[in-house]
Amino acid sequence: MPAVPARSGIATHYRRYLSSNVLVVAAGFVSFPVMARLLDNHQFGLLGYYEAWLLLVAGVLKLGAQHTILRFYPHQATPTQLRAFRTDQVLLPFALSLLLWLCCVAAALAFGDRLAAAERPIVLLLLLTLPLLVWCSLVEAVLYALERSDISLWLKTSWRWSELALVLLTLVYIERAAVGVLAAKLAILVLVAVWLTSWFWRWQRAPLETPDRIQVLAGLSFGLPMMFNELSSVMFGFADRIMLRGLTDSLEQVGIYTIGYGLAMAIGMLLGVTLNQAFTPTAVRRYETEGAGAVRELKRVMLDVWIWVVAIVSALLLTVGPDLLIVLAGPAKAASAPIFVIVAITLAWYSLFEISQYGLLLQRRASRYLLITLFATAFNLALNLPLILHFGVVGAAGATAASYALLAWLQYRQCPTELRYLPSLRRFALALGLPLLALGGLRAVDHFG
Repeated sequence: MPAVPARSGIATHYRRYLSSNVLVVAAGFVSFPVMARLLDNHQFGLLGYYEAWLLLVAGVLKLGAQHTILRFYPHQATPTQLRAFRTDQVLLPFALSLLLWLCCVAAALAFGDRLAAAERPIVLLLLLTLPLLVWCSLVEAVLYALERSDISLWLKTSWRWSELALVLLTLVYIERAAVGVLAAKLAILVLVAVWLTSWFWRWQRAPLETPDRIQVLAGLSFGLPMMFNELSSVMFGFADRIMLRGLTDSLEQVGIYTIGYGLAMAIGMLLGVTLNQAFTPTAVRRYETEGAGAVRELKRVMLDVWIWVVAIVSALLLTVGPDLLIVLAGPAKAASAPIFVIVAITLAWYSLFEISQYGLLLQRRASRYLLITLFATAFNLALNLPLILHFGVVGAAGATAASYALLAWLQYRQCPTELRYLPSLRRFALALGLPLLALGGLRAVDHFG
């Protein structure tokens, strides 16, 4: 077994994940203007619609195993225990995922004739993508549990920039449509899956252990609620695209929403995803070795500073956010600007609560965590219906913001008291006032003309 590298501190992990996500988002800022001009709203709608389905189905196929890997990884294990972990929590769940994938293939063969002819190649590409996406997710979870932010840094960066290059080449020279984007992404995913498989083999070359029924069931009892939680989270963020198509019968409306939401997700990656990547594995290790007090102190150190980051980002989004989207996507995509501003501000503030409420999963109370997410998702779906019918894409964005607010409140209230932390009310008042003051000041001097 390879020697375990010395663990880096939370600041080092944060710098690495921030560097990776900055480079990934930079790739998005390169591809976004080009794709926004090469693809019309209809093609963007196709892409957003089927990528939402991809995430939903992949969430089922993973069976929550990536969460189980992170939470059940034996940090002080013997080589035998590590081999057992590999079998029980990585390879066996992936084998079950492949069985479910074969069911998806059978369903596609049975009902594929009902799809429009232009959409059938997209479904084929999604079917080929699914098992590779699941496998990559599980191996990345092992890297994450090992706190190998050094590998994650260059892997995610090279993955995203290679994908960007091939997507743009495909759009310019081969196929200027959603199917071209998905085909290029699949080609890069194959290469990434090959490299991750090679790394996984080097990490554990020993023979397979016989599955331990108790450990497998323990992993599934944690992972399956997390699978449903992930499904709820995906529906929380992406079901509005499916509902927009169903309620408006317009892929163009889905495209308008996808453009604004996609750019907002890039901001969310820089903020929430980076913070969460740095925090979670360190919090799990400290909870196991030092207890709840160490985790709460870690939250205090991080969030007392992070709240000012969120306030400044919110002020920038309110004042120059619409201009940023128009500069990147072009005046023809101006209808997406309100979506971008609403969703990006929502994700910025949720990044604060996502850390503050982290506690139920530390105590392996995945079922209660699932119920919270299911309730917020049901609220989101119910709210989308009237808001989309009355306000269209802006209504969908409003439903997203209201649902994230409800989710944050529920998660925080259910977090165990000894693990719960939020900055003081004074900090909150000042942080909320800053973006409103900036917007009011610019309006007072007629900055917006």
